[in-house]
Amino acid sequence: MKQKSPFFEDVYNFIVGFCIGGANVIPGVSGGTMLFILGAFGKLTEAIATIASLDTLKLLFSAQWKALYNKIPWRFLFGLGLGVLVSFASLAKLFVWLLEAYPQMTYGFFFGLIAASIISVNRQMKKWSLGAVLSFAISTAAAFWIISMVPVNSGSQWYMLMLYGAICIIAMILPGLSGSFLLLIFGQYDRVWNSVGNLARFNWQLEDIITVGCLAVGAVIGLGLFVHLLNWLLKYAYNVTIAALIGFMVGAIPRLWPWQHTEFFSGKVVYDAPVMNNVLPWILLCIIGGLFLMLFIDFCAKSKDKKTAKGEN
Repeated sequence: MKQKSPFFEDVYNFIVGFCIGGANVIPGVSGGTMLFILGAFGKLTEAIATIASLDTLKLLFSAQWKALYNKIPWRFLFGLGLGVLVSFASLAKLFVWLLEAYPQMTYGFFFGLIAASIISVNRQMKKWSLGAVLSFAISTAAAFWIISMVPVNSGSQWYMLMLYGAICIIAMILPGLSGSFLLLIFGQYDRVWNSVGNLARFNWQLEDIITVGCLAVGAVIGLGLFVHLLNWLLKYAYNVTIAALIGFMVGAIPRLWPWQHTEFFSGKVVYDAPVMNNVLPWILLCIIGGLFLMLFIDFCAKSKDKKTAKGEN
């Protein structure tokens, strides 16, 4: 059996974490989709389920540190977490700026990413049964309803921030759902990602610490409760669950359509036809770039899986 190099495994985990962090910053792009395509989705959910288990809590409260260390995949989580942190520090404010300065080209790039993600995740389907088709239809309709909601400021109290954290972390880990887009709907996108970007660059401000701290507590609680249900669904209702995830992506992708405007009075998003102007070639180039980038990532992930399978045989 061929042994994998720990160093290259650490580098790969860092790259996966960086991609996840970048995806989670982008409204409409799911970090869970990136996890799924890069082959780390099951490994991360299992790791989270291990941490959020009664056995782990028993080891913690009984001070069995060695057993606790051996039980949790620290090396994998550290590499992934470091990649996410570096991504937040370098990309959080960049994406906020790109969406403000070049919205059409940025949305075009994201549109291409998600379109390719739908193709990639669809390959994970084993069989399209009636239940899977119904699951796809319901999740598509639900996602489209969510993206049709008008962004509103729902409050920034500590308990509301914890609630946002619990909801958005679930969306961030699920392929097809975007936690950043939900933050946009809640009216908290700029505040949250500016705070994350500041802290990731060690620019400590009390307001940023409170914002990120409350979100983190809510995220830990939400993820700890949800991950067990997700693992159960993937184990006993795999096709239906994957079909729902594909539906979420299909229903959410219109929000990334490059040609759109917001009505002044209602605040609703209106999707327009492509406009023939000097910007059109650049938008199309960004869409194609997003498509090829995600398909390339998918190809690299599949090549890695094949090499791993050969090494284990």
